[in-house]
Amino acid sequence: MPLTESPRQATSAISKGQALPPATLSDNLRLQAKTLLGSLGRQARLELVSRGIHIPPAICLGSDQHGQVQLLSPHPQARQIRLWLRNSHYLRELFLELSSLFELLQACSTEHAFPASRRFCLGLTSAGPLAYFEEYPQLKAAHAG
Repeated sequence: MPLTESPRQATSAISKGQALPPATLSDNLRLQAKTLLGSLGRQARLELVSRGIHIPPAICLGSDQHGQVQLLSPHPQARQIRLWLRNSHYLRELFLELSSLFELLQACSTEHAFPASRRFCLGLTSAGPLAYFEEYPQLKAAHAG
């Protein structure tokens, strides 16, 4: 998620003697989420490279109802990725923290309630990490009953 103001704009405002507007909760959450997304992406990339796992193709991660990080996308090295996910407790903690930050950010930036059937996903791509939400059919079916 991009920041609302680029560093160049902030520097320009300071050099012109203009006061920057105070940061909002949403601004702070956005900065924290962007920073953690970058950190998690770098850490995951290092761990993947050390295990000989290649991107592309992209790797899509999500969590199940028990908070376990899972591989959601097909990948030729899916077996190695699943083994890595089972053994990387640090990644799980970062993933859950990132998920919470993005959910808080969405709650702050919209008036609409989000359906309980959506889940946070993390895409690890050759261009860098990508955070997004998708419909989760199992959760949708569970909430419908």
